[in-house]
Amino acid sequence: MTEVTRTKTWREELASLVEDTGIRYTGDAIGSLSPPAFEVKRSEFIVGEAGEQEPESFKDQVKGFAKAWGEIVVELGRGCRDVVQQSLLTDDSYVVKKIRGPCTNVSCKLRLLNEYLPEDRDPLHAWPVIIFVFILALTVGWLPLPAYLR
Repeated sequence: MTEVTRTKTWREELASLVEDTGIRYTGDAIGSLSPPAFEVKRSEFIVGEAGEQEPESFKDQVKGFAKAWGEIVVELGRGCRDVVQQSLLTDDSYVVKKIRGPCTNVSCKLRLLNEYLPEDRDPLHAWPVIIFVFILALTVGWLPLPAYLR
């Protein structure tokens, strides 16, 4: 009965939670520890031959920096997309409640034009492309032609 009521020390509690690491706490002061003895081995690496590498050029450094920066921006974009999906694009958000009605009206009116799309194209993917090309054509049409093309 005394074993059941006995509380564990912090060492015993820690040992029950973690696997055996092989480290034993002796309770000695830190200053009394002697440094471990190391064997001195000779290295088999020969400096100056095939193992030597040239220093990285500035172009390689810039390329590596651009890749790392791109990865960071992609992760930031994914995080922002997740926040927008979880907070702004839910059914009970203010933005969705206000835009749902007008978007439904416009979508009903444009549904007639979906008949002219190829059969294998999804309107959800086709319409943004069509609108982008239309806006691009309008902006190019408003730009003045260079003199050599007139």
